[in-house]
Amino acid sequence: MDVKRVGPENRIDLNGADWLMKEFVGMDWVWRDSVMPGTADVRWWYPAKVPGSVLHDLCKNDLVPDPYYERNSLLVEWVPDRTWVYRKEFLVPGGLEDKRLTLVFEGIDYNSEIFLNGESLGKQEGMYVPWSVDVTGKLCPGEKNLLAVVLEPAPLEQPQVGKTSLVSTHKSRMTYWWDFCPRMIHQGIWQDVYLKVNREAILTDVYVHSVLAEDGAQALVHVELEADCPDGCLAEGSFGDTPFRESVENGKCRICLTIEEPRLWWCNGQGEPYEYPVEVRLLDRQGRVSDCRKLDAGIRSVEFLPNENGIAGREKEGSFTLCLNGRTIYMNGYNWVPADVMYGAVTEDTYTHLIRLAKEAGVNILRVWGGGLIEKDIFYRLCAKAGILVWQEFILSSSGIDNTPSEADSYIELMRSQAESIIRQKRGFTALAVWCGGNELQEPDGTPLDEKNALVRTLGEQVRRLDGTRKWLPTSPSGGVFLNSFENLEKCPEELFDVHGPWEHQGLNKQYELYNRGTCMLHSEFGVEGMTNYEALRRTTAPEHFLPASKDNPVYFHRGAWWNNEPLVQETFGGLTEIEEIRKGSQYMQYEGLKYAVECNRRRAFHNSGTFPWQFNEPYPNLYCTSSLDYYGNPKPAYYGVKKAYAPYLVTASFDGASLWEKEWLEADIHAACNLPEGERRRSITVRARVYGMSGMLLQEEVFHLDSIQMHSSRIGKLRFLLDRADGELLLLRLALFAEGQEDILAGNEYLFTRGRDLGAVFRMEKPALTAQGIKEGLRLKNTGKGPALFLFLTGEGKGKSITAGDWERNGEGSKQMGIVYWKDNYFTLLPGEERQILAEGDWKAASVQALNMEFQKLEVTQCR
Repeated sequence: MDVKRVGPENRIDLNGADWLMKEFVGMDWVWRDSVMPGTADVRWWYPAKVPGSVLHDLCKNDLVPDPYYERNSLLVEWVPDRTWVYRKEFLVPGGLEDKRLTLVFEGIDYNSEIFLNGESLGKQEGMYVPWSVDVTGKLCPGEKNLLAVVLEPAPLEQPQVGKTSLVSTHKSRMTYWWDFCPRMIHQGIWQDVYLKVNREAILTDVYVHSVLAEDGAQALVHVELEADCPDGCLAEGSFGDTPFRESVENGKCRICLTIEEPRLWWCNGQGEPYEYPVEVRLLDRQGRVSDCRKLDAGIRSVEFLPNENGIAGREKEGSFTLCLNGRTIYMNGYNWVPADVMYGAVTEDTYTHLIRLAKEAGVNILRVWGGGLIEKDIFYRLCAKAGILVWQEFILSSSGIDNTPSEADSYIELMRSQAESIIRQKRGFTALAVWCGGNELQEPDGTPLDEKNALVRTLGEQVRRLDGTRKWLPTSPSGGVFLNSFENLEKCPEELFDVHGPWEHQGLNKQYELYNRGTCMLHSEFGVEGMTNYEALRRTTAPEHFLPASKDNPVYFHRGAWWNNEPLVQETFGGLTEIEEIRKGSQYMQYEGLKYAVECNRRRAFHNSGTFPWQFNEPYPNLYCTSSLDYYGNPKPAYYGVKKAYAPYLVTASFDGASLWEKEWLEADIHAACNLPEGERRRSITVRARVYGMSGMLLQEEVFHLDSIQMHSSRIGKLRFLLDRADGELLLLRLALFAEGQEDILAGNEYLFTRGRDLGAVFRMEKPALTAQGIKEGLRLKNTGKGPALFLFLTGEGKGKSITAGDWERNGEGSKQMGIVYWKDNYFTLLPGEERQILAEGDWKAASVQALNMEFQKLEVTQCR
């Protein structure tokens, strides 16, 4: 029952696992006096955790079947129809008689009533608006106090397929059912709860922002404060080593500081993401500290300039080129979705792990998708520390039947007030770069919405009024046309400004044709589908349901039907019957299809200024999904494909397709680019292109030279290989980029080709024989067999007892990652006789390995030293 004071703001923390929860139908909790001290309602209360989620607490108490297993989520759809009461007894210390106490809930999802010691403190509505009330004099020092929260049934809302015009709340849409998330409607106290302890003066808003001089030699830092306090109070503090002190008049204070030769904040790959420590103290009329905030703030200038080779007179529509601190940077993006369908229970460790993976993949901006969340503060802080910018959307999304939001006065007023609260909460984060009205909002004819729509106009007005330095987009995609498609490329190629799609692999050669013909200026959402990882399949699916891996299987239909491309996998590999062949074939298609798409966009910099694959993570363990990570935070092969395309140095090949059926030559153009700042790039680059047969025989080698490498991609040569010289059906094109006169590879890439109609030969290859030797920072792998290890995949997962997601969560005390290894390189081919050193961090000694032509197995590591 004891609570603790935490942090410089002198909070009394009310989070923890010492809450209790219970379900009710309707207002039965009123009848039973369930929120009253000394209530006789003492049965069937269960332990609960705050912050958290109702469904997560039910899982932890074994009150529902594991919703992550098989089709069990269908058995928990009743949960949001109930009323849930959460209660906590706590003590407050003495010595607070002269203090002002405020009870704060940073986020409750969605409607609730709050009680303290049996007294109603009021009702709350909306998951993104903090709720607070003055409770001075309402607490009993030294005695038990009872805090109770009544969570009403979740509001009715539109699932993915419905009508956007009927949406009337600002709540995460995804949990009502989406293509990558079953119907598991979220409820809960999903953010922090605490008592704020102050004297007479309280800080209500602290906004720190800066203006950087064009030459970067000076910055003006603005500290804007709002406070609930009488005149005569003072604001003091520091920005880095620069102190300030100013009086507060009429509840406001504006401070301007000049910082000479500032340390700038840079995004990932461009420099240090430095943030200055900031402290703000509010002094009462007696000069005592009454309130305090500590935060971090970076100095940086973010602009979005017109893309190259745009249409004259339409530069505003095509202004997507990121210019950070005066430097033009290609946006290595990804789409971010909630880390879990039970997003209230996501731990800081989970956010830390996911953001680390994004950083290691070379990502410098994340689009927070408009069907998910206005994220928790920890997300924006971690992004800033990782050098990752954030594109934040309001939680509005298309719905398929119609895609235009309601323009009812009541809804516009709801969104106006919520937007003001949200913008004030998030505008101080260094990482934030873009505000967007929502996801795929459209006119009835499919045209992306603009500010002719009253709701979108209202949101834009709020952004300009409260945070006018950030870029504003009415919706994503913002147009001209909506879709990246063969049809639009044929009829209006110049109209592809900011586009979405497609999300499906187009086929063995069509995938390459589509992206080779690309003209879009910004590709803010597109993807390729693929099956999940080995262990994720086995943790969430009974073995008797592994096959068929198609929509004809009810488990597969439930867990990712939209992304189940089993017929295309069968066509691409010539007919498969084993689950592991289907799964690995699907993952290879996702890897190669997504990697090639990103490479094509990147080669067009800066007519194209950014690429955002759909999607980085997933909130639920689907069996097929467009995500690059599985639900447990383990990368799929596609993650390593995008990582290769976002690396500091990039060497790629462009070609017509992977099938060379009825062709005489393998022909590929070779390209090189560099994402590093100009002063850090190597000069005089050499690229080596080699064609191999599956026996490991080198069939042809070409060497190309480049005097200087730029952020713009350079075509440096063409490779032509006569197919009559091949020694089998499959060929491997391998590229390596070096600094002139040096042997260390700065970048590599490889592409698999077939002389047949399909890629079925990969499963007819002789198997490799791998040996693994431990070294100080990872592994040295060698293929001693006669067959290649085709796209070898290392994981931290262990082959053993199948564990369901619920067991995983309970055993891990809230962390769903187990066996995580951070591999510097992964998903590559080891030809016979080749060896490779792989750097890794984590428990790589327990790693497992698989390849297209090798089954999943524990990796036996010898001579670990």
